[in-house]
Order: sequence, then C-alpha cells, then structure tokens
Amino acid sequence: MNPIYSFFFSIVICTTVFAQKKYPVPEKTSTRLFYIQHSKNHNTYVYDVKMEGDSINLESSIDEYRIVYTEGGVKKPLSNIQKQFAYGMDTKIIAPNLIEMHLAASSKLKFYLTLNTDKKPRVYITINNRKLYLENIFVELEDSSTSIKTKAKYVLFSGKDFISGATVTEKLIVK
Repeated sequence: MNPIYSFFFSIVICTTVFAQKKYPVPEKTSTRLFYIQHSKNHNTYVYDVKMEGDSINLESSIDEYRIVYTEGGVKKPLSNIQKQFAYGMDTKIIAPNLIEMHLAASSKLKFYLTLNTDKKPRVYITINNRKLYLENIFVELEDSSTSIKTKAKYVLFSGKDFISGATVTEKLIVK
C-alpha cells in the first residue's frame, strides 16, 4: 500500500463524519509549529514545540493535542488511537536544534523541526520538490457513508517558501 495513502487512510479512521464549511484558525502562539484539519469537521490537530530557553527540548520536543471545535473549542489530548495510528509525532534527533519527525501514520513523510536565524522554531517539509516552512495541512476527504471507507482526495500543505518566504500551497493528489 502506498505510504502516503496509508497515512491519510489512518487519519480518516480517527475522524467523525459530518461536513462543515468555514474552518476556525487556531490562535497563533510563539510555540505553534503547524496544525492539521480535514473536510469532515472542524476539529484540529495541533503541534507546538517545547522549548528550554533558546533551545528545543530534546527529551520531549513536541506538544501534540487537538482542539475539539465540535465541543466548543476545548483543548484535549490525542486519544490513544489517534496518537498510535495517525496524529502522533515520532521524533529523531539529528543535531541539537534539528529534529526529524514523522506522523505515526507514515514514516515516509518527513518533517524537520529547526530554529530559524531569530531562534524561532519552524517545521519544514518538501512536497512536490518544493521545500516550505509548514503552517497547516488540510485533507480533503471523499464523501462516504462511513469513516472507515473514506479516502482522501488530496492534501494541501500551506506555509512559506523556504527560500523566498512567499506564501505557498502545495497540493498532493492521493491515489
């Protein structure tokens, strides 16, 4: 099975099925890395960095949680299923301020946590041969009567171009 397809299939299993139109944007914070949303509801999966002064906490670098907008925007930890099979983040230290990461659903899609020149934490990823600082991911899901059989149509990766800083969105078609 295609690793990207497996990743998004696993994410779909952890979601509920009802569509809404306008999506809330989580409040930006100094530790916010990126967030993930999908087309079935407004609930949002958020990734913040844990810092120790001007350095990334190497023992526990990521705070991962969900904002449950379907329950009034309450912040909750990931469920065990979400953490183990979809939204949990696995990390590997490459250097003191460079961490390779991947979501539990796919070890093929690599994220890199680093500090920019201002000592601000950033995550970058390469999609369609374009390197970008990631701000959010949106998964468009096909309509289905059950969440288990739902498939992703495409995934949008939005952020800033790694070199120019221009706002970019890269679309990945899931086959």
